[in-house]
Amino acid sequence: MLGALHAGCNRSGARRSFTTIGPPAMPQVSATPTYDSRTKSEAEVVATALQLARARDFAGAAAEVSSPRDPFDRARMAGQVATTLAAGDLAAAEAFARALPLGGAQVAAIDAVAQAHAGRDPEPAIDWALAWTDVHSGRVARHALARALVVREPRAALERITRRPAGAGRDDMLVAAAGAWARQDAPAALTWLRAWPEDELKPRLTSGIGFEMAQTQPARAVDVADLLPAGRNRWLLLSAIAQTWVAVDAKAALAWAGQLPAGEAREAALAGAETGFGVPMARRGAAAPGTRGGSSRTRGGAGAIVTSSATDSPAFAAWLSTQTTGMSQDEAILEYVRQRAALEPQSVGAWLATMPGGTARERAMEIYVENVLPTAPAEVARWLRQMPRSERSERMIEQTARRWLQTSPDAASVWLQDLPLPGYLKDRLLRDAGR
Repeated sequence: MLGALHAGCNRSGARRSFTTIGPPAMPQVSATPTYDSRTKSEAEVVATALQLARARDFAGAAAEVSSPRDPFDRARMAGQVATTLAAGDLAAAEAFARALPLGGAQVAAIDAVAQAHAGRDPEPAIDWALAWTDVHSGRVARHALARALVVREPRAALERITRRPAGAGRDDMLVAAAGAWARQDAPAALTWLRAWPEDELKPRLTSGIGFEMAQTQPARAVDVADLLPAGRNRWLLLSAIAQTWVAVDAKAALAWAGQLPAGEAREAALAGAETGFGVPMARRGAAAPGTRGGSSRTRGGAGAIVTSSATDSPAFAAWLSTQTTGMSQDEAILEYVRQRAALEPQSVGAWLATMPGGTARERAMEIYVENVLPTAPAEVARWLRQMPRSERSERMIEQTARRWLQTSPDAASVWLQDLPLPGYLKDRLLRDAGR
């Protein structure tokens, strides 16, 4: 048994955040919190973090909510702390968010600050979002505020952002706001888009709106694709449309793709359909339009990022065309999962399954679980079941089981019993859930 444990530790390698804990030395009688290395309750952690933040020890407050092992716990508590701080001291909430390490906890805190800003004067709120200099957290702030403002006053929000001096931050925020409006009211967003002048930003705005519509209204997104000139951005959008459409109505999606004129548009739609059916791009006999030998250099907003065949998903490439420059391939992969996993868990999960192994994929899988688990534990469970045993750690399974047992105990219990887990771990998880 000791030899097996030693081998398991060696195999874990870079997956340290998901290291499996061995059998407990003594049986656990009471429920074990997901961050069992701590003795504080969640309420105590939040209270301590608030006390430290109010004393202007933001690093200490960030460390307090960052210590739990479970990323879902970290994100939830960081959001609670930031929301409470923002109600009385918005500057302190922002300083707390900035002190957090990159990850789901910081995203939750920034989102709470953005919501608070949006509920006050929109103009200073936009100043706040545009003032962020860090590449990742700045994008999170701009996108979070864009969504919050659009929920309240979509047209006014886009007009306010448009009046700001043109620049990468302003344009990034505008694309995010346009996409958020398309999710909320696609016809109104399209009317606004058609009135936009024919400048260099319009293809990004069109792709952003089209990509959002492709996730929920693929048939209607076809009209948006027609607004793009023939070329890479257009076939990327057509691919994304087909990828989603086949999951909703495969017959209609294939009929639409089949009637397209022979050429790049048709090839792109069929490539997206294949990906939607779960056929990895790397296994296709022919490369998609604009690729060579199963790989491509994506252009558009984030240009000059070379992607391998496994990462050359139509949906990923379409999203990439709406982003600002400056991201490496790995950064783009992680940002895509952060933004899209909760919105499209099935397609993002399938895409992750086709990616080659490596540090970026391991971190992307962690981010996927962090973002999907709070709202769709059943989807994470389905995704884990389909993953090879060597890639689904006991830590991932434990996180998923704890969350799913809270919302659907019967279904989660059946799923858990069918998995090749040690008996002691199954018993502990079921006992902690009162089963």
